[in-house]
Amino acid sequence: MEIIYIVIGAACIWLLQKVLYQKYWNQNLTVAISFAQHEIMEQEEGELCETISNGKWLPLPMLRVKFEADRHLDFGQEENIAVTDRCYKSDIFSAMMYQKITRRLKFFGKRRGYYTIEKATVDSTDLFMETHLREEYPCNTWLYVLPGHTDTRRLMIPYQKIMGDILTRRYTYEDPFEFQGIRPYQPYDSMRDVNWKATAHTGELRTNLHGYTVRQEVCLLLNLESETMIEYAQLREESIRIANSLSEMLLTQGIPVGIYSNAKDLLTKQELHLKSGADQHHLKQIRRNLARLDLSQPMEEFGDLIKQNLINEKGDVLYVLISSSQRASIRQAFARLSAEAGAGCWILPLYTWMEQKAVSDQECQVMRWDVEQEA
Repeated sequence: MEIIYIVIGAACIWLLQKVLYQKYWNQNLTVAISFAQHEIMEQEEGELCETISNGKWLPLPMLRVKFEADRHLDFGQEENIAVTDRCYKSDIFSAMMYQKITRRLKFFGKRRGYYTIEKATVDSTDLFMETHLREEYPCNTWLYVLPGHTDTRRLMIPYQKIMGDILTRRYTYEDPFEFQGIRPYQPYDSMRDVNWKATAHTGELRTNLHGYTVRQEVCLLLNLESETMIEYAQLREESIRIANSLSEMLLTQGIPVGIYSNAKDLLTKQELHLKSGADQHHLKQIRRNLARLDLSQPMEEFGDLIKQNLINEKGDVLYVLISSSQRASIRQAFARLSAEAGAGCWILPLYTWMEQKAVSDQECQVMRWDVEQEA
């Protein structure tokens, strides 16, 4: 008889806990997946936080938290990760009564982009691990992996060419320079601008920041369309890095910068047409726009973009083309644009084995940018 009572009691306990877990397991349970910071540079380390909070008296002996992220976020040797077209992460937790657990995962941003984690799926069981329980939790966390910098030393030649064109064209204006302040010295600054008094006071090189009564703009024309059916992703990503680095160098000197590109934004699905600006907020906007460029979407032929949007446009603008494509239509359109503007510069990223078709003329200087092809 006692055995029967024990069996009945055990059955009641089993049934009671099953009912309790089915009804209350996810009550006051919060699961959050979030990036510790919303911006990192290409090839920099970031951190992802998993936070589990069980705010009730009912213990949760097993919680399996699953989420997926883009495969270009590299979690290295972390356990329970499967990488195919996406990166799939699965972690197991045990959350006791009124317990909060935080786990931090390190990763590297392998490629520039805009990345999101939309949701986390949580699986649990009852005490006897017989009942399968599941809930989805929205995360809506996002991360910008900003474009990296290209070799600043290599960029000095086109940068000096651009600055030379700007200074030459400004020379005709009366009293063109005005003092705006002092900032830390950069490798591409002229030693003539070093403020030796401020340098002696701080112990670090400081340079004068000059403004202009007439501020000429630089418009970067970023063509990311492939010339042939073969898409050279390395050349296109290098073009984006050049645009990012050159923007920073020019904005540091107080030169307003705008960007036109035929690549479309991942979020808006619109081509990148960013009007000129000259402050730090504008630099942040440029970097984020470049990070969101989606090279998988179809692109307009760049020669047509130049003809439709820029030729015959009035204004004191110096155009800088960044394009590995050397189509005849692009060469013709940019030659005309450079002639109308009085000067132009073409930075031409090519693999070392590629032939250069574009050549310099009186108005436009073409500068080849050799890229070693990855194996």
